Amino acid sequence: MLSEIERFETFSPYIRSVAQCKEILRELNGTWGLISSIAEISCPKEAASILPAMEATKQGFGDLEKKLTHQLVSEEINKTCLELNSKAQVSIDILVRNLYERTADIGFLATNADICDFVLNAVKGAEADTDSINRLLDEYGSKYTVYDDIIVLDTQGRILARLDREAAPIEQTVSDPIIHRTLNSTEDYVETFGKTGLRPDTDRALIYSKRIADPANGAVLGILCLSFRFDNEMEGIFRSLQKKGDKAVILLLNADAKVIATSDFDHVPIGRRIEAVPEGREFGITDFAGREYLSVTHRGRPYQGYVGQEWYGHAMIPLQSAFGASASDKEINAEILRHGDALSTELSSLIAGAAEGINQFLHRVIWNGQIMAANEHGHLLSLKAILRQIRSMGARTAQALADSSSKLHITMITAELRNAESIARLMIDIMDRNLYERSNDCRWWALTSEIRRLLSEGRLDEEGKQKMTDILIYINKLYTVYTRLFIYDIKGMIVAESNLHHDPVEAVDRPVNAAYAQETFYLRSPQEYRVSPFEETWLYGDEPTYVYNAAIRHFDDPNKVVGGIGIVFDSAREFKQMLEDCLPEKAGVFGLFVERPSGRILASTGASPYQNGETLEILQEFSELQTGSGKSRIVLHDKTYYAVGCYSSRGYREFKTTGDYRNDVAAFVFIPIGEEKTEAAVTDQREVITYPQEPVIGETVDLATFYIGSKVYAFRASEVLEAVEAARINRLPGVESYIVGSIMYYDNRGEEGNDKFPIIVVDGKILTGTPPVDPENPENIKGIIVVVRTASGVIGLLVDDIDAIPTFEKRQVQPVDELLRGDGGYVKSLVNLCDNNASGQMLVVLDQNLILSSVRKR
Repeated sequence: MLSEIERFETFSPYIRSVAQCKEILRELNGTWGLISSIAEISCPKEAASILPAMEATKQGFGDLEKKLTHQLVSEEINKTCLELNSKAQVSIDILVRNLYERTADIGFLATNADICDFVLNAVKGAEADTDSINRLLDEYGSKYTVYDDIIVLDTQGRILARLDREAAPIEQTVSDPIIHRTLNSTEDYVETFGKTGLRPDTDRALIYSKRIADPANGAVLGILCLSFRFDNEMEGIFRSLQKKGDKAVILLLNADAKVIATSDFDHVPIGRRIEAVPEGREFGITDFAGREYLSVTHRGRPYQGYVGQEWYGHAMIPLQSAFGASASDKEINAEILRHGDALSTELSSLIAGAAEGINQFLHRVIWNGQIMAANEHGHLLSLKAILRQIRSMGARTAQALADSSSKLHITMITAELRNAESIARLMIDIMDRNLYERSNDCRWWALTSEIRRLLSEGRLDEEGKQKMTDILIYINKLYTVYTRLFIYDIKGMIVAESNLHHDPVEAVDRPVNAAYAQETFYLRSPQEYRVSPFEETWLYGDEPTYVYNAAIRHFDDPNKVVGGIGIVFDSAREFKQMLEDCLPEKAGVFGLFVERPSGRILASTGASPYQNGETLEILQEFSELQTGSGKSRIVLHDKTYYAVGCYSSRGYREFKTTGDYRNDVAAFVFIPIGEEKTEAAVTDQREVITYPQEPVIGETVDLATFYIGSKVYAFRASEVLEAVEAARINRLPGVESYIVGSIMYYDNRGEEGNDKFPIIVVDGKILTGTPPVDPENPENIKGIIVVVRTASGVIGLLVDDIDAIPTFEKRQVQPVDELLRGDGGYVKSLVNLCDNNASGQMLVVLDQNLILSSVRKR
């Protein structure tokens, strides 16, 4: 596993945003060094107290740069790996789910009465109805198009019948290990992959086989083989997972890491061995054909207890192409920027906060330097110039970090949006494939000879009803996605049913009054079927679901309909399971199946704030999605921002793609990405004053300005010593609430060297009448301490933030009239800002002596 440094060194050359970030910060770093050198030359004594702070600031920004660029690399890797993981995991999971259905098919078809009778007659040497069995196989193949062949053999390997009649001829004897394995297996099915004499035209035949037994005594008569359209299926899976211009290749690997299916034969051919990523590894760097690839490998997840063969989904992309922006990224970036600072991720917020913290420290250093320059009565022009450069550099560096942090923010959310769309695509794909099987099942079971014969007799007795019931119960135990299967006669009366979950409703002898039953009687061919709307039905406990129907045709006259079969899909359980199987493990995430254009919610997961049956107010761009397309957006719901992915149903094979059935459903996934920001804090609503531009001519006054709450106040700069951090405050017992505590102050400006003495810190909130700091919660003490001289000594005033050290013409600073001094609160002077502020603002200059006097009186 690569260390953080190795990850950075390996991937950073391929990530454009990291290279841009490093280049900008490298240039700024050089400028920092230049300013330091100029300061040391032009004003070495005055800069002595500033240079260490400059170095600390530079180092802080440098550490942030390292953290930021390393995190950019990690998030770019994460974004690419999310997409690769989706391709690899989805490709194998979809396949596993598909093959699970095959295990049920072989179990049911091997016990089909017509097939059993056909094999029994062939084994006994009696005349077998080959035409009839061929029609049966054709009917099955036309519905279950996932099979390219169905082969019926006796125990000697002699082919008795097959769907693909252009392959090996009937009566040919095949010697193949599949036959021996199947005849000696008592399992529900035997799954075999590889080269076989049964399908000599391919090296990768996937065969499901099972013994055919005599219904009377259980004697083994032969075997049935279903040949799955493996290459065709994998081609469809890969195609659905790739977009135009996709540089990644998706592979299916066997246990030996040998390629058995590929999305790009020219890129990675069948039969090549690939370096698989060991289980538990996030990704791997693999070599192939002289290039390095970012790769992921995933084992298929079991479905309904079915594990399948030891196959792996593998996705890989050349490092040179792994981190480029796609066309969809531009749309996604615009979506993120549209919301701007309204949403944030924890990591990018931390980095942005750390950069802001360093910049605030630098701001205090500059403020103190300007105080120093002001107290020297304008003799330190060089220091002032240096301070201006430091301020400018701090702003440029902070902006560069903010821009890079924004790139990180966009990268992280882009990954979530891409992931959301991918998950939604998987959800709807699983739904389409699952319901495709349901449309097949109802049509096939309607062809069951015994059911057709019994209904064709016209008078159905109890024995006949019981036979049909037994058939339905047997099928339902194999196909547990249904709660109930039922047969109804031409009058619409239910004559037999299975009841898998033993619910208290008895369906037999009750009429099916729904419109779909009457529509079923008018179906023209065994290929047609009818599906109920997704609506409440007593057949499903008065809950909504789909009921799939097919016509049952007369045993001797296929053009005559004698009844119908209905199969009740267990939608509540199955749809919820489909959604939950696809969701990432993240708190607050949820998925939905939604009917379009109505917005009615068909299914939802546990964390969803929406209930089944409610209406989702779908964004117009989601409701207007074309069939089989998707989109991701940022959506605000209940003060939480979500990355929302949506994908509309595309159908599967013939299902919903040939005009057979229209059912416009979309899958949605909601992934929380941040909380809505509350109303702007006081610091975001602060008063902004435009100060005079330097140089100011004539007799001047320097003021030290700062914030208390949202208002700007000032002291004369000549009376201010320094601004220090509030973290140095020590609480004092028993003092009044407006005294925050004390600090030990170091005054290095005295003629006798450094003076060290304690000073009292007064809460600036006494000036505004707002509640002081809670003494029981000293951790709430935040802000800056402005250290100022009074006639009686030095005190500290706790303020919310420092602002600037502006220079004004002396005429603009007007003392408060002596007649008002007694009632003028803490005001020493008022500064006329009319020349600089059209709003007529006045800047209040405070009198620290009055503040101290007021504190003493209290």
